[in-house]
Amino acid sequence: MDSSAADPIIIGLMFVARCAVPLVIMLGLSYLLKRLGLIQEPPPAPKNGANDGVNVVNHSEGDIAHGKF
Repeated sequence: MDSSAADPIIIGLMFVARCAVPLVIMLGLSYLLKRLGLIQEPPPAPKNGANDGVNVVNHSEGDIAHGKF
């Protein structure tokens, strides 16, 4: 029996399709959910710079715990 190897072009196209098909499905689903109004744009950030009770991370804290003396 003849054993024929798969064409490298077909293998390349299958690899691209394996990556592109899920991406297209996810982007299409996201688009449909936005069109149906189930996903909305986030509200804009406050312009006055106040944190309105939101915890602010201070990156200078915890230096000793992380070995920065």
